[in-house]
Amino acid sequence: WAKPAHQEATKKYFKLCRTREELARLNIEIRRLRTFIHFEQSQVTTVIEDLHRSDATLGDELQQQWCSRAAINAVHLHHLDRIECLPGFSGL
Repeated sequence: WAKPAHQEATKKYFKLCRTREELARLNIEIRRLRTFIHFEQSQVTTVIEDLHRSDATLGDELQQQWCSRAAINAVHLHHLDRIECLPGFSGL
């Protein structure tokens, strides 16, 4: 351990272990994010439809805000699609 080369090798080994743990966690989190976006979209769409029937003005306002959020979600989904095509992605 007294030699710098051994110290550096040990540091790299543990960084590699943490990287593998992080990849396993991210594989799960990526699926969760996609599921959340899908669930949110279906919920918000239903709420907006209900609001248009009961309070058209509020429904219109929420629709405008949702359009902005949906555009951001589309960018996130595009990036998730690219990540899921990577060779190390398992989704587990």
